[in-house]
Amino acid sequence: MKRVVLLILLLVVSVEARVYCSNFDTQADAQAYYDAKKWGYQSLDGDKDGEACECLYGGSHYDKSYCEKWRDKYNKG
Repeated sequence: MKRVVLLILLLVVSVEARVYCSNFDTQADAQAYYDAKKWGYQSLDGDKDGEACECLYGGSHYDKSYCEKWRDKYNKG
């Protein structure tokens, strides 16, 4: 029983602590976090090209239509 409780607790903590691009205001802020290799940094670079959160202000994909939809969803416009 103790193992089950511990496993559930670990799963809850790992889900709660995930890092998202929506946690940042600019691509530069997200990139600094990514470059520092802080906990969960890999989730900031979905296409694995080394640039974190391309849809945020300052990112290389900022002007793409799919980024506009993302920014509208997360109020990052």
